[in-house]
Amino acid sequence: MINTQASALKPVMAWLVTGCVLIACMVVIGGITRLTGSGLSITVWDPIMGALPPLDESAWNRAFDQYKRIPEYELVNSDMDLAGFKRIYFWEYLHRNWGRLMSLVFIIPFVFFWRKGLLTGWLMKRSIAILIGGGLVGALGWFMVKSGLADNPDVSHFRLAIHLCAAFTVFCMVLWTVFDIRSGKRGFANDGSSVGKWSRVLLALLAVQIVWGAFTAGLDAGRIYNTWPLMNGAFIPENVTAFSSLWQNLADHKDGVQFVHRNLAWLVAIGFVGFAWRFRSTPDLPWRLLMGAVLLQFTLGVLAILTQVHLALGVLHQLGALALLAVLLRAMHVTGRKAPIAT
Repeated sequence: MINTQASALKPVMAWLVTGCVLIACMVVIGGITRLTGSGLSITVWDPIMGALPPLDESAWNRAFDQYKRIPEYELVNSDMDLAGFKRIYFWEYLHRNWGRLMSLVFIIPFVFFWRKGLLTGWLMKRSIAILIGGGLVGALGWFMVKSGLADNPDVSHFRLAIHLCAAFTVFCMVLWTVFDIRSGKRGFANDGSSVGKWSRVLLALLAVQIVWGAFTAGLDAGRIYNTWPLMNGAFIPENVTAFSSLWQNLADHKDGVQFVHRNLAWLVAIGFVGFAWRFRSTPDLPWRLLMGAVLLQFTLGVLAILTQVHLALGVLHQLGALALLAVLLRAMHVTGRKAPIAT
């Protein structure tokens, strides 16, 4: 049920929903960029002139020469020719320019709505926070890329996780704002009900799973142990505990990272299904969507493992995490503590 104040803010809601769609598209493009090994093809950051691709053969050769100086070319792609470089350049170029497009889509309507007086009070503060968050995501993207330009042929999976989680956080801010406008402003804190408390427990569990999903992507850990439900016939393969450090085994090593990610998936699936069924009578709780989203995401994860992370399945799995997060946010908003709309 749309509240009465929402009718005047329909253009703002359309703007924010468009932002959510653009972020989801960015997640897809980012996933393709990662899975095609394209993320380090552009080795400089030029916010303005970088919007233009190389315009002639000489410019292409200069860009390729820059790429030849980084470890990824020397250790992984030393046999790559200019045509191959152009293919990987495309995805990173699209990834960066989609970010530029998003900045325009967020900033220009922000200024327009501000001048029209539609952004006041809490909504103005939230919109500014979203803009700052978006800029931070872009900066963290370059922070991630830099980790693969000097000493390593890959970006740091820790920095990749930070970049991805920052993007997901901005998505949550935008979507929560849509819910606030549409259904009435609610705080993140729960209303004291059991459904409210458990929905937030699920968020913490899902956040950990998303982090380990980013670790899995950053280390290409999904391309080993391509059997299910066991890992090459074992629940805990010997290599999972190859190091003396628990942190190194489970967060900084392919075998352990996949072990954590695939077993956390069981907890996430059981938790979401159990939560949805237990609280299915709660008014406005999207319990069917919760069950459907988590089961689809679990299935996509299994298929990604079995296919050594087929490009389409890997991207869909990453997008599925965002969709599952969106449905959970709706459940959390339903059970959020009501707040005065004017604050």
